[in-house]
Order: sequence, then structure tokens, then C-alpha cells
Amino acid sequence: METARLFNGLELHSKVTTSQGDSAVIGRKTSGAYSLELEINIRMPKAAQTLEDLALADPLLASALPGIKDDIPKAKVSNFYYGLYQLKVDAVNRALGRLDQIISRHNFFDCNTILELSDVKTNRKALLIQSDMDVNADGSDADRYAEVNGSLTNFQPFTSYRWPKKTNKPSQFAPEREERLKQLQAEYDTKTTSADRKKILKEQIEQTQRELSDLKKYSFLIAKIDPYVVLPGFMLRQPNHPFLPKLGDCVAISHEGKLYPAILGDAGPSYKIGEASLRVCTQLDPSSTPYIRPASNLNITYIVFPGSAEDPPGPPDLRKLHDRCATLLGEIGGFAGELWEWEDLLAKPTPSPLPQESPAPSASASPSPDPSPKGPPSAKPAASLNSGAPNGD
Repeated sequence: METARLFNGLELHSKVTTSQGDSAVIGRKTSGAYSLELEINIRMPKAAQTLEDLALADPLLASALPGIKDDIPKAKVSNFYYGLYQLKVDAVNRALGRLDQIISRHNFFDCNTILELSDVKTNRKALLIQSDMDVNADGSDADRYAEVNGSLTNFQPFTSYRWPKKTNKPSQFAPEREERLKQLQAEYDTKTTSADRKKILKEQIEQTQRELSDLKKYSFLIAKIDPYVVLPGFMLRQPNHPFLPKLGDCVAISHEGKLYPAILGDAGPSYKIGEASLRVCTQLDPSSTPYIRPASNLNITYIVFPGSAEDPPGPPDLRKLHDRCATLLGEIGGFAGELWEWEDLLAKPTPSPLPQESPAPSASASPSPDPSPKGPPSAKPAASLNSGAPNGD
């Protein structure tokens, strides 16, 4: 690997230092006579904590959420923030043997802050996270929609947020796992398979069986249909934390002065933050794809409301989600401007009622002309799965 051509933003400084040693005969046998010392220097970022700090990343945040000006001065930098950056350092240490696998500069500095807010009037708790936004394209639900593209790189048909299936419709991703299970089992049963290989195969068989079982039992969120966000997995595994986020919690996303309701729908790698479903991403930037993020700068603010998840879990009710987020935002001082209303892309159009026949006029009666005749109704464009905007937007 050409270390001088690292693509991940890691700045490289190198030099060769010599000193007088013993003869070459001895030098060949001395471990420290010819060595490489690899040291990575990281300036750990300080969490944004004031309204002015937050405005550097998201200048319109205070105008979208005018009430937080009273909560920010008493906000605490969450230990989630420090934990996230410690996990990043740990990941860098693990990758020192492969410089091309070290976290990129972009992904290392992907979090501007995580603040714990508690409203001074209502005591409503919220996590304020400033980050960028990567694209999540995962999830599937045969009960609601069967045309999910599973060919995308790193695609998984699962999301951490799930609920029991409501129909007998099979998942389109089950047959490939059933076939893989047969192949793995056949190799495992072959007499010539080594013990070491069997150990690996056993783990793969158990993993495939779990995945197949989940696909048969559960439905999941769908990235291009459902508005959801992703948080690092470690944040969901902190028992008794007063600001513990849980799957299904409501989230308000602030971007350029507009607010978008979403749910906490998936757990991601513990050393990365800032990710949302394709539905959210294409709404923020229509040019977004599973491979093109809508925001590379740290100008996205996520307001996560711990303890706000619906019970039992189920497919998102977008109208209910909107109203619930509006209420929760009201409990941290309210919001100004627009709280986006998601269109339900899977809603079936309501059929128009059949016209009723009017009674035939009597021979002596003359029909009265309609004083305000109406033209034909204008056509409403059909919902498109390629757009997160309502019709006519």
C-alpha cells in the first residue's frame, strides 16, 4: 500500500532518523536496529455547548426552535458524546495494522455535540445531536411493500425496530437464505471439512438461521417509505441512563430552518453517527441516493425524545407521528415555521362514491338551470415512491 496516497483524509508526516549502532552482523540480530514507529496524533474535538456554537453548524436552529435558548445554558454535554469519541479512538487503534482501514477524517469528526436538554418549564428530556447525514437503505416488509431493492451494497432487509408480521406473505429475502443454509450445511456435513472450517461454518449457519427466523416472524421499516434515523448501537445499550434513547422514539430533524418528524429506527456502528433513511435523505436533497449523502457538513440537528416510543411497535402512522412530534417540540419551547407532513406513500386511494340517480322530472315541471355550474375536477398526480414530498410540492 502506498502510505503517501491515503484517501481517508489522514495527514501523513514521515521522516527517517539514523544513529550510530553496532556492526551489521550484530545489527541484523538486534530488533530495535531497524524499526518503524507508527504514531497517530488526534486533536479530540470539544463539544459545542452554547447557542453560538450550535449556530456555527446550523445557523437557523434558533429560529426553528426558539424555545431552546432557555434550555441550552443548563444543558449538559452527554457522556454519549465522550463515549462516541472514545470508541472512535479504539477503532483507530484496532486498524493500525491496516492504514487503509483507519476511520476517515470525515467519519472521525462527524459529531459536533450531544447535549442533554431538560426543559425548565415542562422537564421534558431531549437529546440534541449535531451531525451530518449519511443514507440508510435497509429494511423490508412483505406485508406492506414487496418491491425493495436488495442489490444495494451492504443492504440488509432488517432494521432494529421491528414488529410481528400481520400477514402470511413471505419475505422476498427468505429464499436466498434458505438456499445459503443448504449450502453451508452441505459443506459442514462433508467428511473432508476441517475442524477449523467447521467452526466458521457453524457460526455462519447459526447466523443464517437467525436471519431466516426473523424474516419469517417480523416486519421491518422500509428505507424509501418510512422516515427514520439511525443512532450508534452503544447509545441504546446503557441501562438506567436518564436520557436513554429507545427504538421507536420520536425524533425531530432540523435542516435549514425546517423540521422533519421521524422515528428512531435502527442501530448503526458504535463509532459513527448521523444517518437517516432514504425517505428522509431524498426530502432534504432530491439528488440523494444510497451512495450520495444529503449533508456532508455538520448542519443537521437531531432532537431525540427519550421515552416517546409507541407501544406496541408497528408500522409508522405518519399523521400520528407528526402530531406527536409537534406536541413534544411544544414541550421544549415550541417551534416556528414548518413541521413537515409526510405523505403515506402506501395509502390506497379512497374510491369516489358512485353518483346517485336523480328522480326523473315530472312532465309539468321544467328543470331549473344550475346557477353555479362546475367544470370537471382537476387531476391529482399519483403518489411516487421516488419522492418524499406531498403531491404538488
